Amino acid sequence: MQRLMRWWLKTRRTFTVLTALAVLSMGLAVWIGEESVLLPSFFSNSQQAVLIVFLPIPTVAALSLSLDSRLTAFEATAIRRVSARDVLLVLGTLAGCLAFSGIFWSSTGMSVVRNIAFLTGLMLLVRPWARQAAVAAPLTWIALVVFFSHRPYPDPDPWTVLPESAITVHAAVAATVVLAGGLILLPRTRQEST
Repeated sequence: MQRLMRWWLKTRRTFTVLTALAVLSMGLAVWIGEESVLLPSFFSNSQQAVLIVFLPIPTVAALSLSLDSRLTAFEATAIRRVSARDVLLVLGTLAGCLAFSGIFWSSTGMSVVRNIAFLTGLMLLVRPWARQAAVAAPLTWIALVVFFSHRPYPDPDPWTVLPESAITVHAAVAATVVLAGGLILLPRTRQEST
């Protein structure tokens, strides 16, 4: 049991890559707060984009790398369900990020955790078709939000989800639904790829 867990943790790079990039995302969320930058937009001269839109990128990319790092032959013949551990890895990462933002009482951190959940779910939903290229789905969504949003922060379009405040209900519901859909597809994706 311990040997299985040890190789799974090493293969998934949980302590080196995933933990470091999750701490980076959350640390920046606490440090930066609700700072914004002006970026070009297709519907106006410039769009005020809050930086929390970009902060989930390291964590989502690390989760994608972690889930794509595997020992295919060993996992295909494993007695224990590796796919269930992968689901727990995603949920554990989100729980760790939530705990980090809770320690600092950061509403920005809570928004970033919600955005990590949404973008991770989006990546997992695209993964059965795109495989490793699924990591581009969250980046595409961020580009859509930044360049095609009609309304500037602090009152963004409801479809954007990412720039919404931590207490916005529809953004939390969207993140939950997308993440749940992605987690449902995750075990099936693992079986098809082996």
